[in-house]
Amino acid sequence: MASQYTKLQSIEVEDNLLLPYQVSNPTQKKSQNKFASYFYRVKGYIIKKWKILLLLMFVLLLIAGVILIPVLVLRYKTSTISDQCDEYGKEIINNAVQKGTEAYSRLSTLVTLFPGRLSGSEQLENAIDWIQDMMLDDGFDLVKTDDVEVTHWVRGDESATILQPYHRKMNMLGLGGSIAGNVTAEVIVVSSFDELDTLQDQVKGKIVLFNAIFTNYSSTVQYRSGGASAAAKYGGVAALVRSITPYSLGTPHTGVMFYQDGIDKIPTAAITLEDADLIQNLAILNQTVIVNLYMEAQTMPTNAISRNVMAQINGSTYPDEVVVIGGHTDSWDVAQGAMDDGGGIVVAWEALRLIKSLGIIPKRTIRVVGWTNEENGAAGGAAYAQLYTNETFFSIESDIGVTQPLGFNVMASEQTITDLQLIADKVLSPIKTTSIVEGEVGTDNGFLVSNGKPGAQLITDESKYFWYHHTAGDAMDKMDPSQMNQCVAAMATMALCISNWVGQLN
Repeated sequence: MASQYTKLQSIEVEDNLLLPYQVSNPTQKKSQNKFASYFYRVKGYIIKKWKILLLLMFVLLLIAGVILIPVLVLRYKTSTISDQCDEYGKEIINNAVQKGTEAYSRLSTLVTLFPGRLSGSEQLENAIDWIQDMMLDDGFDLVKTDDVEVTHWVRGDESATILQPYHRKMNMLGLGGSIAGNVTAEVIVVSSFDELDTLQDQVKGKIVLFNAIFTNYSSTVQYRSGGASAAAKYGGVAALVRSITPYSLGTPHTGVMFYQDGIDKIPTAAITLEDADLIQNLAILNQTVIVNLYMEAQTMPTNAISRNVMAQINGSTYPDEVVVIGGHTDSWDVAQGAMDDGGGIVVAWEALRLIKSLGIIPKRTIRVVGWTNEENGAAGGAAYAQLYTNETFFSIESDIGVTQPLGFNVMASEQTITDLQLIADKVLSPIKTTSIVEGEVGTDNGFLVSNGKPGAQLITDESKYFWYHHTAGDAMDKMDPSQMNQCVAAMATMALCISNWVGQLN
């Protein structure tokens, strides 16, 4: 039976016919063709636009150079400024921030056992004994104290009361150095020394209230320090001062004052912002305000003996050159003195202890100093400078709180400030403590700077510092452990990098 299918005979295949074996991977041929086409297009574009592309490549290389070269130079320059600053700085910061320090714990113990550490007081001397004992336990190479003669002012009982147009007891604090007094008189309110000069004929026999609004500490504190003599010059019988602070919850702020030679001494005290404004408003309403100011304050006829306390790690290469770090041990009698300045001395002390615990041997000696009598005389700083200026290589003080560290105010040559900025940018950037600016140093290391030695002050976030400064509110509840650890890291790193400085400071 014949097949129903017709068998095809051989046929001619057209030259352009795609046979099955040729289409087994149809995308491969297409991809090859597309790639070849793209290649030729790119090649043509490059040939046509080579000048523009060369310029673009040059610009990209320039941008890369601008970014990378400073980083490489910075790494190189920090090593030429300070030996092993990068490595040690990283180790110090990691340990202080990640593992923590004993700063908060030690400060809490100090201010709990020894609050109110005013010069001449038993509390201050007991605190110095405790610090010295703890430093000995820490195993530093040298621990010692130096005697310092200090003023001895005692507050005694005190009060300030509005008697007219109504009876109202005010919150007040006598100013350090004031004499005693029991004065009842009408109050005249002025906002500045210029206004006092204008109203001088109305001052005699009255209590002068300086109701000067806080602008910044250095500008406004003049009314606390010089208000009494300014008022007495025109016959004033007492002086009241609006507390030197931008914020108040009924808290008066004390502080030191000074009498001017040749002018009668009159009692003087600080009152709260609220009471200062109250008296001002009563005066605006044409009300006669009569106040009684009672103070038992006295400066003892003989000075007391206090001490600077210090400890150090000896330098391996230049042991006779000393990098000084520190704060002041004393505080006002009404305060725990956590912010001002227990935190400062403890952070510096803990910075030195951290360096020792990590087994780091500085090239120059690093010494921590707890100065005495900063609050009402600065005899500790003056006495230290008299003994140790010549051996001082650099000094750093902490006395504006130990909150978030921001950088350092520096008094030194322009080149030294530039070099310290390079170190801060490279080493202290993890804790954002990179601001290095020319500016005021502390009260105590200021004596060393005045004698020609370079120095610095640790700068921190001061936004709330003067809320509690010189008040009963200066206490441990204002302190933050993590911020204190960062201050330890900043102080220890900078002290170590300066101690390992290559050559001498410019």
